Amino acid sequence: MDHEHSLLCLDIGNTSCRAGIWKNGALESVRSIFTTEFIEYSKEWINDFKQHSRIAYCSVVPLAESAFLSRLPENYRSSVYQLTSGNQSILPISYPHPEEIGSDRIANSIAAFKLFRLPSIIIDLGTATTFDVISVGGGYEGGIIIPGPQGMLDFLGNHTALLPKITLSNECMPDLPVGKSTSTAMLSGIKFGYLPMLNGILDVLQKQFLEQNINDYAIIQTGGKAEDFLIDKAILKPWLTLEGLATACLDNSLN
Repeated sequence: MDHEHSLLCLDIGNTSCRAGIWKNGALESVRSIFTTEFIEYSKEWINDFKQHSRIAYCSVVPLAESAFLSRLPENYRSSVYQLTSGNQSILPISYPHPEEIGSDRIANSIAAFKLFRLPSIIIDLGTATTFDVISVGGGYEGGIIIPGPQGMLDFLGNHTALLPKITLSNECMPDLPVGKSTSTAMLSGIKFGYLPMLNGILDVLQKQFLEQNINDYAIIQTGGKAEDFLIDKAILKPWLTLEGLATACLDNSLN
């Protein structure tokens, strides 16, 4: 790979960090690491790629971002692009407070604005699950935020005296809805309740579109938990955030 024309895209998230090389209009070598590990090993992890000439990143974790920047090799520091709502020129933003929009949501929205039919509804399932609405004229319109599947379990484990702490990645989902233990009852609530909740929120957004006489739109799913809670007719794009980062960075370098 010609590193002089490659771009390392990095998404620093609450639970995990994901990165990939953007080359010739596509992502390569995509990998992920838990954010707690990234904070400790960010320099080694970034250096493992060895193919990038520029770095574009978005972050919603200041501690991890600080660790990354402080350990960045000197020769890369002048070629780092941090995506924010204010330093991109692709996506119109009609949201009243652009500075409040997470940079990962900006990246997702840029990718949707450039690559998919509009309007689009982006559903990003991670530590939090976000719904974002992107339109032709208004660009980023706004969205909805709810706890992610793990966040719901964390709330129960942290705010009740007797319910256990459960990590989804360590558990097998129950086959039957009626749990035969406390932990399987909690997991059953996620397995059989989370997707109907997503569809309920989506129904509200779709009804709003219908009231505006909009019948043709895209539904895009992304995020670490997207494959576990697939919505009918949604387009699954696991690396949407990285694609948006690359799009924004390349546009920024031309302006």
